[in-house]
Amino acid sequence: VFAALVEDLADARRAGKEGVLAQLVNQRVVGSRFLVIKTAKDAADGKLTMRPVRDEVLSKQAGWKNIDLWQVIARQQSARTDYYLLASLDLKRGADNSIEAVSADRAIFVDALLRTIWISIVVTVICAVLAVPLAQAIVSAPPAWSKLMFALILFPLWTSLLVRTVIWIIVLQKNGPVNSTLLGLGIVSEPLDLIYTRFSLYLAMVQVLLPMMVLSVVAVMRRVPTTYMRAALSLGAPWLTAWRRVQLPLILPGILSGGAIVFVFALGYYITPTLVGGPTDQMISSYIAFYTNSTLNWGMGAALSLQLLMILVLFALLFWTASVLFRRKAHVA
Repeated sequence: VFAALVEDLADARRAGKEGVLAQLVNQRVVGSRFLVIKTAKDAADGKLTMRPVRDEVLSKQAGWKNIDLWQVIARQQSARTDYYLLASLDLKRGADNSIEAVSADRAIFVDALLRTIWISIVVTVICAVLAVPLAQAIVSAPPAWSKLMFALILFPLWTSLLVRTVIWIIVLQKNGPVNSTLLGLGIVSEPLDLIYTRFSLYLAMVQVLLPMMVLSVVAVMRRVPTTYMRAALSLGAPWLTAWRRVQLPLILPGILSGGAIVFVFALGYYITPTLVGGPTDQMISSYIAFYTNSTLNWGMGAALSLQLLMILVLFALLFWTASVLFRRKAHVA
């Protein structure tokens, strides 16, 4: 076994591939990169020719006594591996080849996935709550005011995402206008930590994604005759009841379609969480960008992308089911 190891490492060294090999092994057994490179160099230089080879290798590189290294090598004999898929779920193969959880200090991806889903849901709900009254105001206003409000809603879409994110950093920082105003009015005695928090992340993402929800709701709301609400009110229904029983079911398709758009965009955000959010607010897209662009670990980046894709498919099925149930209910009614 050790003779085959020396021969393979020597071939990798002569082919200039020992760095790639060392990186792959180091991803699985942290700290093994130098060991692989040094052993490959010694093997190519003919420094590991004494017999028995096992004693020669272990005398010069004691790191090969680590059983984890040999388990990694044994698992790579197949052209297919589940290493990255398991790692993206904070799982690994144990000594007996069974699937087990990684240590708590290395379990980060499941929390990131759940955090990504939660943040996306919260942003979608906030956008829906804000978009409905805004859309109602745009539709009900006189034409001149309606066009003005519509332009103000669309204005953020004409600005770069990076610029909008940096503006929030300036506005929310400790010496920014928000804290300066609060201090000047005597509302607070010291600057608040508004930036690099979950609050600042929600604020920035809602401001960016709200126009998409408003556009969807306005498109549906314009097709709803105003006589429906007037008829319900004239028959004695309170305004809130009339809106809930008459207006809301008619504009619900717009809310669902807008919610789907906002949710999909929110899932893929990584610039805004990276710049505005705190260390515990990073979403899964940030890790995908890190592995594909910084460390060039495309295997892990692909596995995390697959997890994100499966989330999208799951929620697409949920949105589709909700729309089908709504249409059936409306047809029965």
